[in-house]
Formats: sequence, C-alpha cells, structure tokens
Amino acid sequence: MYRLLIPALLIASPAAAAPDWRQSRDFEVRLSNNDIEPQRIQLRAGEPVRLRIVNIDQTGHSFSAGAFLSRAQVRNRDKRWISGGSIAVPAGDVREVVLVPAPGRYRARCGNLVHRILGMSSEIVVE
Repeated sequence: MYRLLIPALLIASPAAAAPDWRQSRDFEVRLSNNDIEPQRIQLRAGEPVRLRIVNIDQTGHSFSAGAFLSRAQVRNRDKRWISGGSIAVPAGDVREVVLVPAPGRYRARCGNLVHRILGMSSEIVVE
C-alpha cells in the first residue's frame, strides 16, 4: 500500500510556479571609483527584481555577493553573467540580472581587494 501512496502524492503535489519575470521591478546599483551606491540595497523577499548594475567608472569592477546570488532564484538567461558569486562589469558597461531574492542580510563588494579596502562595499537587506 505504501508503494502506491508515495507515487500518488508526488503526482498530486503542485510544482512550484516559475516567477513571472515580466513583473520584476527595477533596482539600479552604481559602481564607481571605490564606491557602490546605494550603500544599502533594500529588496523584498520573493518578489522578482531586475538588478541593473551600472559601472560608471573608467575601470572594470565586479559586484561580488556570493551568498546573495547563490540563495536567489536567477532567471536562466542571466546566469551567464554570474561567475563565482560575482558579476563582472567592464568600464562604462551595464549588466542586468533578474532574480527573486531570498530573505537575509548580505554583503556586496568589489572583487578587487584594494577597492574593498578603500570602501567599495554595500549591504543587501532582503525582507
């Protein structure tokens, strides 16, 4: 009897619905000379957001937020921008990543150690 019950439960369980990526709200993050603006990134848990990362500097930077990015549900086509918990943004360029953030407090910073030491970091708060 148990052998029949388990497959029946699996079939009856609804699959998790995929997010409606078109409903994502925009949130812009600016990378510049030793700075990430805003200093505090406030997002809503479970709601899709289009994270628009703009590098307004003449040097390449990265938006490194490994814990945040690994816990978020990222739209498949945007996963290409993420490598090792970081999104590289060349000088004067933009990267857009649509994701559903998981609740928590996270750190975001530049992947360059010198830039981090000089204050290139931000806090991500997802409630």
